[in-house]
Amino acid sequence: MKVAEFVASKGVGGKFSKLELFEAVPDVSQADRRMRDLRPMGWKIDNYKVNPNLKPDEYLVRELGTRVDLGEAPPKTVRKNITGPKRRRILERYGHICQVCGVRAGEEFPDAPGRKAVMTIGHIIPVNRGGTNDDDNLRTECQRCGDESRDITVDPPTAQQVLAHASHRSLKDKRTLYGWMQAGRRTPSDTEAVFQEWSRLSQEERMKVMAALAEQVIKGLESD
Repeated sequence: MKVAEFVASKGVGGKFSKLELFEAVPDVSQADRRMRDLRPMGWKIDNYKVNPNLKPDEYLVRELGTRVDLGEAPPKTVRKNITGPKRRRILERYGHICQVCGVRAGEEFPDAPGRKAVMTIGHIIPVNRGGTNDDDNLRTECQRCGDESRDITVDPPTAQQVLAHASHRSLKDKRTLYGWMQAGRRTPSDTEAVFQEWSRLSQEERMKVMAALAEQVIKGLESD
């Protein structure tokens, strides 16, 4: 409750350091861990691992969840912590690879060189939609995908739905999909890699590249 009170005092969009947190609640053991306990209750607090614009000891408040500091009762769907042995078991089962984007623990993100993936344990069916901590409902996710998946409000597809969608693809697409499934990760095409590079440019540089490419496209159409 004390940690929630401190975070709420910063407001949405507010930033604070780990030192500020510890100084604000000096009598709370491992205050940073208690802050993580707020996330299942709807609190969204970024750190440098999910937001490259933050410093290693800095946090950003994106959303306030259940105001336990004001006496609001935590939702019944708040999950219990996953034990260390279970965490290790799930990580080993999936080979320390994110089951959403395919990045391996410790690897750099293709679209964010220098930023390495950190694995966490995620739920296939979210807790707030009735998901449990049973092994069959757990998977490895990089921290970036884990934060994004918490915002998904639809149930995961069934095996029949995925197979039906895959069966309607062209033979070329089926071969690509099969290769990704075998590797356990999606390999971006050369075109996607260029787009990822472009997305990392400043707004001004993106506009320059886009305008130059538009000229090439127009010339190509005229020559055809």
